[in-house]
Amino acid sequence: MIPHINILCYTLITKDTKQREILILLPWRLEQQGSTLSIVAYLNIEFYCLKIMEENFTEKISKKWYKKWWGILILSTGGIILSFSLIIGTQVFYYYYQIKGGKMPLPSQILFQKSSTATAAISNPDLSKLNPAGEPSLSPSAPITVIGFFDFECPYSHEAFSAMRATENLYSGKINFVFRNFPLTDIHQNSMIAAQAGECAHAQDKFWQMSDKIFSNLKLSRENFELYASEIGLDKSQFIKCLDSYQGGKGIVLKDVMDGQALGVVGTPTWFINGEKIEGVLSVSDFKKIIDFFSDQK
Repeated sequence: MIPHINILCYTLITKDTKQREILILLPWRLEQQGSTLSIVAYLNIEFYCLKIMEENFTEKISKKWYKKWWGILILSTGGIILSFSLIIGTQVFYYYYQIKGGKMPLPSQILFQKSSTATAAISNPDLSKLNPAGEPSLSPSAPITVIGFFDFECPYSHEAFSAMRATENLYSGKINFVFRNFPLTDIHQNSMIAAQAGECAHAQDKFWQMSDKIFSNLKLSRENFELYASEIGLDKSQFIKCLDSYQGGKGIVLKDVMDGQALGVVGTPTWFINGEKIEGVLSVSDFKKIIDFFSDQK
């Protein structure tokens, strides 16, 4: 009798039947199956069914939250967020103590344009080719020298050059910025002639005036360069002769490119600060950190 009743009660309960329905339908179903039911038996069955229903309900509400679908989703999402937080936190911690300990003036930046034909990085760059005599510089007597390799057609070089000029205006005499050419001719078709225009202006001691014009207007054509030459007071005929001369313009630019390659330069802008290479745009605040860093070393 008990196994039979057990199956009947379990069937009714698992179909989410209400307590009242169980008590009403149970006698009827037993009678349909040819079973007789005394009052004592009925009460026993009622008690037995209610006990099963109570156990079933308790089992449902006692199921651990982290075993339910929404609990698993919360734990999974939280785990992913925690993992990313640990990765980012570790990187911030690493760079902070590298900079604080004097091992790294600045972390590398990401605004950087690489040549499509660049070779693998050089493990031992030739630093003797870093700052030869006669290169355009802003403050030769400054205690800190920062050498930058630029491409006049590179948008990141344009941004880096603007920050460099702003830094010179704010902290005049504290950083000697040296300009080196590294035209990415494989992706910038006008970068070589622009670099030549800068060198030909440098031959008349007006490199910075010409480079300001080029980076301000970004109209890279020979006609515009000749116009800029007149506007900044160059001897135009001498400037044109220089543009047409290999030794006067293009030869100097190619010398910069070969020096850059020997130093491991693969794109622009690339900086060398105290012999350490940093690729990408540096802001005015970054240059301020450089000034502070080297000032603390004294």
